[in-house]
Amino acid sequence: MKQQSLFPLGAAVLCLVLGTGEVSASAGTETLLASTSWSNDDSRSSRSSYSAQGSSNETSPFSPGSNNIGIDLGQIFLVGDLTRFQNSLGFQIHYDYGVSDLFSFDSSLGYSQHSLGPASGGFSILSLLSGLRMNLSWYDRIIPFGVVGLGFYLPSYVDLTATPTRTTTSSSTSSSGTSNLSGLPSISALLFGLHFGAGVDLSVSKNVFFGSSLTFHQMFGTTQQQSNGTPLNLGGAYLSFLLHVGGTF
Repeated sequence: MKQQSLFPLGAAVLCLVLGTGEVSASAGTETLLASTSWSNDDSRSSRSSYSAQGSSNETSPFSPGSNNIGIDLGQIFLVGDLTRFQNSLGFQIHYDYGVSDLFSFDSSLGYSQHSLGPASGGFSILSLLSGLRMNLSWYDRIIPFGVVGLGFYLPSYVDLTATPTRTTTSSSTSSSGTSNLSGLPSISALLFGLHFGAGVDLSVSKNVFFGSSLTFHQMFGTTQQQSNGTPLNLGGAYLSFLLHVGGTF
């Protein structure tokens, strides 16, 4: 009788020990799997951060931290009261600093000279501008963009009502039939203005880009007196349609 009562008790103790061992083994397996998964995630995170750091060090046109310098050349279309002068070619030097993937600081120094009918040198514009460039998208190597900003304009008009300082120069006519207005004084003023436009760039390589832009310029006008006392409105508007090529460093 005593042996029969001890047998069920021993069986119960054996089952309890075996169950505890299985729970410990299962817990140990889960802990090992969790630590392995954590180490794998950590290694993947390290690789991704390293690759991101390596890619951020690569410079491409208009990328964050990039310096972009270009030369622009194209047509200047005069608008409004300035249409009495002829349209002509203009050029500018452009600089952009990439602040982020979306925005860049934009600045330029430009110049154009326009004739008054057959007379050469009747009107000129010197501009120093700054603003914000926004990259609208990055499609393959094509970057459409918009630009808006403010700046200073220095228009210069020849005073046709003044008496020439050198009559021989002002009355002379070249073989092509264009007269020279260099003997007449000029009227100029430093004006404030705004500009906005759009364009597209092609990233030829990591250090070279090519593109075009169409920009509207508005010079806030002021009035000055000509030599005969008639008022002259300094200011106006024009469009610039320019091609540009540049480098990135």
